[in-house]
Amino acid sequence: MVVVQKLTKNKATMATVKDLSVCFIQNLMNITAGYDEIILVFDTYKVDSLKKVTRQKRRGIQDPVQYQIRDETSIKHISMSKFLSHDQTKSELTEYLAEKTLHYNQDSNKLVIVSTSGTTRSNKLKTTIMRRQTP
Repeated sequence: MVVVQKLTKNKATMATVKDLSVCFIQNLMNITAGYDEIILVFDTYKVDSLKKVTRQKRRGIQDPVQYQIRDETSIKHISMSKFLSHDQTKSELTEYLAEKTLHYNQDSNKLVIVSTSGTTRSNKLKTTIMRRQTP
């Protein structure tokens, strides 16, 4: 999410979620240009986490807005902090960015591994690796 947060500097060029994904992938590819492997691990957003309770207290009475994550979802007039304020939006965005990253690198010589929401996938492996959930 650090890379996503850094995209706020390019906010003027991002009108849709698809634009955000293009900027994210360009930024990621620039950062990892000299490497043969990329391991991209996204945060997990658990419903009952202490972090969520802390964010709710910090936010106060204002409820976050959940946005649908689709290519055409408009984000032009939404601040990145407001867009990312709902845990479900962030969770869906990480899934979306992981999928877009794998698709972009499907024919790449680089090994790209993405992990989000307990699922790990790769552009080289045809199977999905599931992590065992701890109680």
